[in-house]
Amino acid sequence: MQEQRRKGFLKRNWELIYSFVSFFLDLFFLNFSFLFSFWLLFGNFRNIQDYSVPLVVINLLFLLVSFGLGIYRSRHNLSSRSLCLYYLQLVLSVAILTMAFLFIIKGQGYSSQLILLTFLIMLLQFELVHLLIRTIQNKMAKMRWIGFRTIIIGTDDLAWKFYLMLKEAFGSYFQILGYVQDERNIKNQPNKNLKNFIIGPISRLDEFIPIYQPDVIYALSETADIDKFTEAHKICYKNFVKLKIVSPQFNRILNHPKIRDVLGISLVFDSWRIYYWKFNSRIKRVLDILFVLFMIPIILSLGTIIGFFVKLSSKGPVFFKQKRTLYKGGCEFTCFKFRSMYGNAEDLKKDLMIKNESNGALFKIKGDPRITPCGRIIRKLSLDELPQFINVLKGEMSVVGPRPLPVEDFEKIEELDIYLEWQKQRGIVKPGITGLWQILGRSKMSFEEMLFLDLYYIEHQSIFLDLEIFFSTLSSILFGKGAY
Repeated sequence: MQEQRRKGFLKRNWELIYSFVSFFLDLFFLNFSFLFSFWLLFGNFRNIQDYSVPLVVINLLFLLVSFGLGIYRSRHNLSSRSLCLYYLQLVLSVAILTMAFLFIIKGQGYSSQLILLTFLIMLLQFELVHLLIRTIQNKMAKMRWIGFRTIIIGTDDLAWKFYLMLKEAFGSYFQILGYVQDERNIKNQPNKNLKNFIIGPISRLDEFIPIYQPDVIYALSETADIDKFTEAHKICYKNFVKLKIVSPQFNRILNHPKIRDVLGISLVFDSWRIYYWKFNSRIKRVLDILFVLFMIPIILSLGTIIGFFVKLSSKGPVFFKQKRTLYKGGCEFTCFKFRSMYGNAEDLKKDLMIKNESNGALFKIKGDPRITPCGRIIRKLSLDELPQFINVLKGEMSVVGPRPLPVEDFEKIEELDIYLEWQKQRGIVKPGITGLWQILGRSKMSFEEMLFLDLYYIEHQSIFLDLEIFFSTLSSILFGKGAY
């Protein structure tokens, strides 16, 4: 049904087209800025070949930094303000790295005025070009060539603020078909600006979808309690309509450079992504194997040293094996780690449950008495996870993906049942050694926040996002960010 609603090549592929057009325009104007600056300073192009090295370096740095920042990943979800900040960061980073490179190679013969003028013109052109692209997109959206037909669940002040935010950030891209009243939220009266656009109560949502044929439905909530939208989830899932929950409670996890989508967390995904995930999973499997094979010398040498100190620090096996899964009742596998705790750790865990500083299936205690001195170090640096590359080779895990948790922790905690529908979606992809949870908070994250991050990752997963997460993980490990 969703494929029937989103007719037309442009509508189905606009996000991808937008990213590709933006990238190639940026690359063109990067080189145009250099050539234009050269002409302004020297009045001709007779000695342009003498500056081939700086030009090549600028292009290479632009590619590395832009993909590292993720500007062209989920490009469509960046608001105009966010885009300006990203481009400022991109241009400054490439400028500083270029000047540093020229200093290292002692390139005093190159004009510093040319380099600085290039980046000044580049920044100005980027802003003008993308203002033009946004204007064209807005015109196309008004003509309904592109965009999303949208229904909003909510009629209070939060709904009005959300509408204003959509309008400011995306113009006419989201065509608001109407507002659905949440009958359970009897305390809040409808906002006066929305009274004439209410199409009915949430109990009739199943009737509204065939009539209005929305592409996406936004469910607004003051809290992050997603369980109250279980019925809406079932209806949207049945009708192949994307469902996203928006709440001020998500600000903590959405306010991060790696999170591109400012419009909430998806509870039902676009149906076309199922085919993309299958294609992406095959590419990821090949890359996972190549990465492990490439890293084998480092993994074996470092693993041998760690194994020696683990054995030396306390009695017990070098490796710790544990049954893990992505959700309650999900597919189980044996996860390998370097042992970082004393031999009776599992027995002591029962007595320490009352001191758990997290919730759900996450068990975390700062200064956990079960951890050995050696274990404290390797956990801080996440080196205890190295044996999980065995799981990657076996095809049970990927390098990047949602973090698997102990099966027994899922089974013991009854409160997880209310999140069971959302947990199951974690099983769409393979579990990973690292993921968004590791780079955005690790031990500081609650179970619900980890779940929301996994849902975001599943919706936006790509090779580029995996690369961003991987390199960010190296930074988190280096500084021991959020781990204990």
